[in-house]
Amino acid sequence: MTFYTLPQALYTLKGVTPFLYSGNNCILHKILTYDIIDAEALIVSHSIVYVVKGKVQINTPDGKEVIIENGEMFFTPRDSYIISDYLRDGENLEVFLLFFDHDIALSFLGSNIQKSNSSQTVCKLATSKNILYFFEALQKMSFYEQSDKALLNLKILEFLHLVLHENKSEFIATLQASERHKQKRDFTSLMLEHYDKNLTVSDFAALSGRTLSTFNREFKKLHHTTPKQWLIEKKMSKALTLLQDGQTVTQTAFDVGYLNVSNFIKAYKSVYKETPKSMQNNYF
Repeated sequence: MTFYTLPQALYTLKGVTPFLYSGNNCILHKILTYDIIDAEALIVSHSIVYVVKGKVQINTPDGKEVIIENGEMFFTPRDSYIISDYLRDGENLEVFLLFFDHDIALSFLGSNIQKSNSSQTVCKLATSKNILYFFEALQKMSFYEQSDKALLNLKILEFLHLVLHENKSEFIATLQASERHKQKRDFTSLMLEHYDKNLTVSDFAALSGRTLSTFNREFKKLHHTTPKQWLIEKKMSKALTLLQDGQTVTQTAFDVGYLNVSNFIKAYKSVYKETPKSMQNNYF
């Protein structure tokens, strides 16, 4: 199973073309010439996906299965963990993806977020010709600076208002529920839940509703160490158990969130003063 942190992982993925992007806000176009099965993802920003061709099948943590096909669209609130299949269905899969963070959500909703009882993880949305025209217009445009944050924010807000016109209740309720829930989230429980994923300290700060500097300061005050060092020690503690159970070094690296095995070995040695292989040789 492949794990992705979205949207950051998409920026370097084959077949993905960014129109505009800045941090965890972006508008992307993706064409896949192959199927992706059991893609495990933690979505850092709110996301909306419009399926032009093919099929996307989402499995949510509450056991629900959502299928989105040609001409359909779905919304996933930030800090959602999902497992999905991207299927070509006879021809290349084509989707448009839009991600927006807490600040843009507040700008769209206004400062007064209403109470919502929605528990939706993935919310299917009604579409319209205007929504398709929005993406088609982006394809025809040339941007002098793809990282133009001001222009990106305006285009995202424009799109959200198009979505709102077709989806007045469920979309707003799901977005408002997410924003109320995610403000100043307890970062210790958040990190305990996801420490073994390929997430950076910046990702955890965003997920907890804090700036990076505030996150580092509050975390160190509570735990008397930096978030980075805490993550390394938690990852290496799990790695030690896996290695002692006979798991390979490469698989262990992936299972504690390292995409680069050399970086994992370096981190392991910084904690235990020996390489994973040396530990296994001595242990067995």
